[in-house]
Amino acid sequence: MYYPLCLNGIDIHPLFGDFLKGQPYIFDFSSNNPKTLEYTLFDFEQFNTMIFDELEASNHQWGIGKYLEERKTLLRAYPNIIEEKRYYHLGLDIITPFNTPMFSPLDAEVYKTGKETTVGNYGGYIILKHDINGVIFYSFYGHLKTPHVVSTGEIIKVGQKFAHIGQESDSGGWFCHVHIQILTQAAIDAGYMDWGYISPELLPKVETYFPSPYFLFKF
Repeated sequence: MYYPLCLNGIDIHPLFGDFLKGQPYIFDFSSNNPKTLEYTLFDFEQFNTMIFDELEASNHQWGIGKYLEERKTLLRAYPNIIEEKRYYHLGLDIITPFNTPMFSPLDAEVYKTGKETTVGNYGGYIILKHDINGVIFYSFYGHLKTPHVVSTGEIIKVGQKFAHIGQESDSGGWFCHVHIQILTQAAIDAGYMDWGYISPELLPKVETYFPSPYFLFKF
């Protein structure tokens, strides 16, 4: 994968600054976990409480939902996702409380901002465009508080605050977290900009369109 290689010698700023303490609790949102069937997907308060109660019981301050995790049962309420068999999570979820600020991991241009209003979607989102040593890629952040604190076309510096964790309609009805995803230019050109999940048929091309986001997340 050439994305980490292009970052040799480049400072990556922790997305949450110095807020995250200790190691994360690893949530299991896969279909292997029967608890996913208990989540109240259309009641934000109850859903969010269940997630943060589990986090508190783990004695961890923050949590992670994994990249490329299969999540069919978690997505059971969304017919379009089920019909298209897009069960595999393309982002990295960082679970942390509402209004936690985020800081740009790299120098960037704000490529797009917006808000999806349908429950189950991203809610508030921001896409940053990065040009590092001649390599262009995009970082996507979903479930963000609106109104946004940056605007499309704005140039932001590494370590600059650009977003906050959203809730309720700003999180698309999901529990408080940020979905971090990497998009290639090929993904943008193919119209995959708003895809957060992928089908088994497209998994062989995941590196072409949606490389692992782990390299960009520091804490």
